[in-house]
Amino acid sequence: MTTITKSIRLSPQESAELSRLSEYRVLSEAALMKKWIQAGIEAEKLEQAIQAYAQRKTDLRGGAALAGVSYNRFMREVEAHNIVILDDDGDFINRMDWLATAFDSPELREAVQKMLADGERPIEKVQSTHPTT
Repeated sequence: MTTITKSIRLSPQESAELSRLSEYRVLSEAALMKKWIQAGIEAEKLEQAIQAYAQRKTDLRGGAALAGVSYNRFMREVEAHNIVILDDDGDFINRMDWLATAFDSPELREAVQKMLADGERPIEKVQSTHPTT
């Protein structure tokens, strides 16, 4: 693996604090700074994904992929930011509609149609996003 060196300038106080924390953690200053950079990058990716979700630029699965975390972790993070998850963009209805087709179930198809009739989403949008398995 090729690595690239980056440098930063620290004040004497910042340098002394870094040295103190490095000794406390029993890590080299370089290893400690790298750990902090990695944590900062992960936090920034997560924040950007949460903002994209809040602005409806992505769904929960897409947000999780953007952040590089699991779906469940992303959902917990969204909730921790007090963003209400009202609907997973029709994912539940999509799965139910797919199951109705897969199992040739008129009862399930009727339930999906009723759910769609009660909502605002047209059936064409739901049918066009069936999982392929």
